[in-house]
Amino acid sequence: MKKNLKKMLCLALAAMMAMGATACGGSSSSDSGATTAAAAAEAADGGSSDSGAAAAATDGDVKVIKLFHRFPDDPANSFIEEKIAEYEAAHPDIKFEVTSAQNQPYKEKIKVVVGSDETPDIFFSFCGEFSERFIREGLLLDLTPYLEADSEWKASLMETQMNEYTTSDGMVYGIPFRLDAKEFFYNVDMFNELGLEVPETWDEFIEVLDAIQAAGIVPIAEGNQDKWPACHYIGALNAQLVPQEIRDADYNAATGEFTDPGYVEALEKYQQLVSYMNMGVNGMTHDMARLGFTQGQNAILYAELVEITNIKDENPDLNWGMFSFPVIEGAKGDPELVSGAPEGFAISSSTQYPDECVEFLKWFLGAEVGAQQADQVGWFNASLGVDEGLTDESLISAYEVIANAKKMDIWFDNALYSTVCDEYLAEISDVTNGDITPADAMVKIQAVAKEAQTLAQ
Repeated sequence: MKKNLKKMLCLALAAMMAMGATACGGSSSSDSGATTAAAAAEAADGGSSDSGAAAAATDGDVKVIKLFHRFPDDPANSFIEEKIAEYEAAHPDIKFEVTSAQNQPYKEKIKVVVGSDETPDIFFSFCGEFSERFIREGLLLDLTPYLEADSEWKASLMETQMNEYTTSDGMVYGIPFRLDAKEFFYNVDMFNELGLEVPETWDEFIEVLDAIQAAGIVPIAEGNQDKWPACHYIGALNAQLVPQEIRDADYNAATGEFTDPGYVEALEKYQQLVSYMNMGVNGMTHDMARLGFTQGQNAILYAELVEITNIKDENPDLNWGMFSFPVIEGAKGDPELVSGAPEGFAISSSTQYPDECVEFLKWFLGAEVGAQQADQVGWFNASLGVDEGLTDESLISAYEVIANAKKMDIWFDNALYSTVCDEYLAEISDVTNGDITPADAMVKIQAVAKEAQTLAQ
């Protein structure tokens, strides 16, 4: 009797949960442990929830698609929910189960759930090694046949950005949701007051930093608590100081050695920049440091283009501009590379609904929704023409940085094999603190790269 009563109560609770989810259109949660009503009822009966969940997914010919993303904050989260609700309304046979998490927790969780019973059908995934580890295990759907079958769709996507979601053997594994690159943002009023010109070369950059510092202003705002911000400097410096073919070999775990002297020089030049940054770089998040820039405490911020909306929100009256990473004259690398990468969505190879997932991404990441996204969120997807209705000059300039790029230089932490990346980030952090020399840091990185060669075979 008690067991039956318990089961009846759980069934009633599950029904109320299901009704609540239906009323919201696309269900959403910040915890990817969401359960279906059928699964809750099955669990109350002491049985497995897997068969119950599967039954719920197909009950009444409704296809439940699980989507996991890393944008839980507005305006991005509200935009995603709005578009999903719109898609569900137009496709009554499709139901989305949406979960999200902040950047760092997302990175940790997605590595665990992909390939497990909790694998989302559609999920956010960085391009490069971050996604390619999943490809080596056969966990991502190959989108190449879908693009080849729809030449109009393929032609509508920006080639330089799609290249970043294409493996060396031609497999397309993701579609960009937002395009991004790194630029130096600067306080125009401060520069004008000090009579400074925007620097184009490294030597000019150092002269500008010296002048700002001499005026009693801390030149650069930066926070490296999460370790990725500092590695973006290193990625941009490596691109200029190390020849492309050498970097290609080193960023490949099977052949990586990192013995070129340019890597040490990159760390040395980064260490030079640290002397112009605010105190406590490793103890502060990048977002906290950005406030130093937007509130007028610092003159320069090395930031992503997707942060433009943050800068405007934090100080709408700030008079700011952008300039590219200064050219290191005589360097052996490529100064024209644009540091950054698209960020997009991939589809699980185990999804029950590959065609439905592709059709959704074709719409969600298409030109029409992309134009709305640019206007409402300030982010661009890879569809051509999403900038046509823009009137915001800063967003137009940001789009041009990416649209005019001959080739992107993928985010450094996304390009490296996991163990090499972890070591590199740890050493950059220690260099930031002054706990290790650049030369000694590279010796430790080289040792881990050698170990990675055996792991990647």
